[in-house]
Amino acid sequence: MKIADLLNDKNTLLEKINHTIPNSVYIFDLNEVNMVWFNDRVKDLYGYTLAEIRAQGTEYYARSMHPDDIPVLNAAIERSRDLKEGEVISIEYRFKDSNGQYHWINDRITPFSRDEHGKVNTILGIATDVNDSKNHEENLKKTIEKLNLSLSAANMGTWEWDIEQNRLQWDSKMYSMHDVPEMPDMDPMTEVWKRALRDDMENVNRKVNEAVTNHQDFYVTYRVAYQNKEIHHIKCYGKFMTSSGTPRMYGVAWDSTEEIQTEMQMAETKAKMISSTKMAALGEMSGGIAHEINNPLTVIQARAFQLQQMVDAGKTDPIKIRQAAESISRTADKIARIIKSLRSFAREGTYDPFEVVPVKQVIDETLEFCRTRFYNHGVEIEVGTIDPDLEVECRLIQIEQVLLNLLNNSFDAITDLKDKWIRINVTEKVDCIEISVADSGSGIPAAIADQIMLPFFTTKEVGKGTGLGLSISAGIIKSHKGELRLKSEAANTTFVITLPRWQEDEALSY
Repeated sequence: MKIADLLNDKNTLLEKINHTIPNSVYIFDLNEVNMVWFNDRVKDLYGYTLAEIRAQGTEYYARSMHPDDIPVLNAAIERSRDLKEGEVISIEYRFKDSNGQYHWINDRITPFSRDEHGKVNTILGIATDVNDSKNHEENLKKTIEKLNLSLSAANMGTWEWDIEQNRLQWDSKMYSMHDVPEMPDMDPMTEVWKRALRDDMENVNRKVNEAVTNHQDFYVTYRVAYQNKEIHHIKCYGKFMTSSGTPRMYGVAWDSTEEIQTEMQMAETKAKMISSTKMAALGEMSGGIAHEINNPLTVIQARAFQLQQMVDAGKTDPIKIRQAAESISRTADKIARIIKSLRSFAREGTYDPFEVVPVKQVIDETLEFCRTRFYNHGVEIEVGTIDPDLEVECRLIQIEQVLLNLLNNSFDAITDLKDKWIRINVTEKVDCIEISVADSGSGIPAAIADQIMLPFFTTKEVGKGTGLGLSISAGIIKSHKGELRLKSEAANTTFVITLPRWQEDEALSY
């Protein structure tokens, strides 16, 4: 059969369309409010035969449609009665299948036949099952609601930038956090440049341009001056996307002023705690330090008296004068070293640059603070052999603070013991060094061994310890990319400091 003959054979054409079309096609009687005919797709999709649908009679809507959609369907029926030829209306509703499950239907309706008065009495409908897209739409809606709730809870604003059109869109939160009035035809970026600190925005501009050029995300922080002169810190994240066909950036921003202020307060509090711990250590050693200085002063006084006697007696023996002067000079140098160590130790060293120092110097300078105090209390200090050429890259003041804290802890723990000794040993490894501080104590009980590095945990009597010494010390060593640990397997109480020989990358501040 030729194509022209097939097109003229309407029955054959309609039959082929009926079997091919994926939609449900039906004829509906407006007066009976029931189906007259529908194609096989209704049976395939929803499990009904025409007889089953017609058997529902006037209860068809009540039994087959979602109750909330019946008013929409009734309105469509009334509207359909006055449709013109070729005019189409479209509605959406939920239809219940033979298993009791609802399906979203998109229905396009047009007149099929009219009565003697020209009123439409039957309509032709093409129903498309849009359940999957509706479910997707509903899930997307819920996701957006959750996202908006999360953004609201996090106090975040959202933005979108059309890169080709150079058009930036903000939500209301973005306007409020930048102290910019939300007005039509206002360019948000122009207002930001008016309020933001110039240096910050130049950095933002550079990073955004890099992100656009390299098709990558960016993260920036900048400061904005409010009209009331307050400075607010804004953090902003942007993601580059081309899924829509044109390059765009989507992002979020939030006011981190409170976060920044909290960090500053924490840093200040930490610095005060470190200073307090250091001052407490110096207080414990004050008697020993006074003795360390008093002994050299006695030597200087004796030598000065000797010189005075020589002058009074008219005896100016050059050899004896030189010996006395050299003794005074050496003794004064010793006092100067003690005072220099005190001044350095009392200073906050968090932001000191890293320097390469001999490990032996670190040990010797630390012992200057406490050697006499330990001697006066009968505590023997033993230092193992240290290679004078062994060096480590560190913040000297901070490492001395850690060592002094360990030595003071050992002293407090063994003062009342019969056998009192502290041993310091240095072990050189391939890429690190280990400094161990052991004492004659019998070790830390297993029950508290895991807690001793925690802030404010102490085994000392009330008023004799803050519980911050080991916690701060552990933080300092960690900032050097090292480790401070208790050697629990040792017979005596032993702490081990592990430090990398060199700080290859920038270390952390503490």
